[in-house]
Amino acid sequence: MNEQRSVAGGGRRPGGSWLRLRRGTVIALVAIAAWRVPLSLLSQPADSSSAGGILAKQRTFYGLSQANLGEIDPTSETIRLATLGLYNIDVTLLWDRANHYKKVEDWTNLSASLEQMTKLQPNFYSVWDFQAHNLSYNISVEFDDYHDRYAWVMKGIEFLRQGISYNTREPRLLGRMGWFLGNKIGRADERVQYRRLFKADDDFHQRDRAGRALADRDNWLVGREKYVEGQQLVDAGAPLRTTALIFHSEPMMTAINHARAIEDEGVFGDVARDAWGLAGRDMIEFAKREIPTTWDVPIRLGLRETELARAEKLQTDLEALLPGQFQALEARLRDGLSADQKAVLDIPPSDRTDDQNRIAFEAMQAIRVTWPRVAREAPADVRDKARTLANQYVEASETAEIIGRYRDIVNFDYWRAACEAEVTEAALTAREQTWRAAREFEAARLQNARKAYEEAFAAWRVVLDASAEIRNDPIGNDELAEVIDAYRRVLEQLDEPFPSPFVLQDVINRATAPPPPAAEPAEVAPATRPAGPRERPANVLPARGRGRAE
Repeated sequence: MNEQRSVAGGGRRPGGSWLRLRRGTVIALVAIAAWRVPLSLLSQPADSSSAGGILAKQRTFYGLSQANLGEIDPTSETIRLATLGLYNIDVTLLWDRANHYKKVEDWTNLSASLEQMTKLQPNFYSVWDFQAHNLSYNISVEFDDYHDRYAWVMKGIEFLRQGISYNTREPRLLGRMGWFLGNKIGRADERVQYRRLFKADDDFHQRDRAGRALADRDNWLVGREKYVEGQQLVDAGAPLRTTALIFHSEPMMTAINHARAIEDEGVFGDVARDAWGLAGRDMIEFAKREIPTTWDVPIRLGLRETELARAEKLQTDLEALLPGQFQALEARLRDGLSADQKAVLDIPPSDRTDDQNRIAFEAMQAIRVTWPRVAREAPADVRDKARTLANQYVEASETAEIIGRYRDIVNFDYWRAACEAEVTEAALTAREQTWRAAREFEAARLQNARKAYEEAFAAWRVVLDASAEIRNDPIGNDELAEVIDAYRRVLEQLDEPFPSPFVLQDVINRATAPPPPAAEPAEVAPATRPAGPRERPANVLPARGRGRAE
């Protein structure tokens, strides 16, 4: 009855819903089958016989596959597969947990969390860097015996080696390994013991480079090798995601630290000369290397003098082409100033009020003369040539200024002078006699100490007279002043007067001179100031390269 009423009343036929369901299923299966073709073209993995689909080819082309980035860890791949694509969320949660364990100094759980992160995301640079620092710096200091502390320092270094194997195109990891080998071993309070243990560490040297000679097992030299390997990666096209200037200065600075370290240990003569020679060669390579800048103009640090000479010649050519026009334009602009502006310019900057400083700045801007401005007002028959020369002059001047700023960051001028001076006989004698005098003083052989100090000071006089950079370096003067104080104590114990005149009296004068007054702010920017923003690298070498704070 119900069935007849449903049909008679125009209702749906029995089984209609099942038919529509079956038809929808068929359509879905057909659509899935049809989508398999484009999905196969997109996502087919590469193997030994095929380059794979479009995505696999793109990964290969841009070097994004794990095989391109480094070794493939089956455990890591399995764990990432088990997360069903959510491993990035897991890494974020683990990173938060690791920060908590670090705060509460739970080193065991911290290490476990970071180890899991390296499995989930083996190409995450920060994990390798963070964990290596944790092992070498945080956990190592928890132990009393320096043998145990050294073992944990090396655990951090070996952790970096593992990270390098999974990230063969990441120069920063090689740089960090170079830093740990050099600075953690060579600057720690236990550096004497660490350096000795490192030279005797056959396991490390066998893994790192089998057959390395005992003389090459110095931690600074091995650290330099890592920096050079990182440079080679960059030269081969690997991206460098850090400040290029600092990164490329590290081989030179590590070689310098090696030379200073062996001299501190009493090694002089030809060995010390060769060590400084290596540093000098690294300095030359650094000076020739192309360094990118924030002005999108690469520079070479060694070309500043060349650019200054080019700018000077171009200025001479401009003055010959437009005799007296630069000074004439400057005088004309100054005559056009108001009486108030002229009056303010006659007031010394230190005596001006804020309003007067504002007026003076505006006046200086109004009379500011540049060669391009002079060239625009040149006679028509030489205007084009003047503009060309003026533009070249600005380019050379700006390039020299940019190079100068970058050289200041790494104290390039001082270290170049040091590398040139330290291989000389006078510098080698000064270093050796200074070291010997300190040992004689410690042994209470006062007459021997006095003689060694005086021989050292005579040699230092030759070194300082030969180099203004070394003579005017404030840290170097402070170090020499400390040596002079030790010599003074020797004379006091011998009941002898301090010599007058003293051969290094200028060093004493600079050490005891009051600090210079703060410089007045510049009223106007230089005519050759670059138009772009200044670079302020976060990771900057200290003035004398003694090492950066961790």
